[in-house]
Amino acid sequence: MPYSIQLHKSLNSIAIQHKDLALKFQEFARFVKDCTQTPSVANQSITVSLQNLDKGFFTTYFAKRTVTFVFTSELDENENLQGIVKTYALSEFPEPKQIKFGEFSFDDSGHTNIKIPNEDADINIANDFGTLHIVLYYIRESLLKSSPNNISPELGSK
Repeated sequence: MPYSIQLHKSLNSIAIQHKDLALKFQEFARFVKDCTQTPSVANQSITVSLQNLDKGFFTTYFAKRTVTFVFTSELDENENLQGIVKTYALSEFPEPKQIKFGEFSFDDSGHTNIKIPNEDADINIANDFGTLHIVLYYIRESLLKSSPNNISPELGSK
């Protein structure tokens, strides 16, 4: 029985951490929408839908490409809960389906496993440069490849 109590306490703690990570993801999504509506980015015709944010995902639209950013969480090798964002491109033919083409992780402070290009610092999903860079990168990646199956999941790699 003591193990069950310990496991229950652990899961309660994880539930709280998951909720905090989900809030960080929602902050990220709202910031994405705000960034894409600024005049310097808005002329790029990127639109963002937060309609399903309460379900753990948001969607971007650009040049007839739909990219969805989906939140989940998982324990890392040190038993710390981390947020995971998986990116999917919508393929309409021959039948509609979502094709995963990338993912990144973040901690409860918003620090990701993605490095700022040409620097040693990591991107934080809670600041404008990081948020904008991540979203623009994945939108661009969804357009670079003829098939979303060929898209690299590593930010900045080719």
